[in-house]
Amino acid sequence: MSELARALIDAKAAGELLGVPHTWVLEEARHDRIPHIRLGRYVRFEPEALLDWARNRRRGPIYAQRANGGPGAVAAARGPTPIP
Repeated sequence: MSELARALIDAKAAGELLGVPHTWVLEEARHDRIPHIRLGRYVRFEPEALLDWARNRRRGPIYAQRANGGPGAVAAARGPTPIP
């Protein structure tokens, strides 16, 4: 078995990894909203790609970067911002 094949997981394992139902994972893959690999009728996922995708979806004041340092001036966050 190749290294890539060992790294791929099915929707059930992907759901467990993300803490969501496997049906949600399949629906998101069907609409190309999460990273996935289609192998004919099978859909597989790379755990690290899913975790990277989830990290980039973080939202909230801890992750927001202030544009000009003023209150309410927030740019889109791409990762955690250190709290001063």
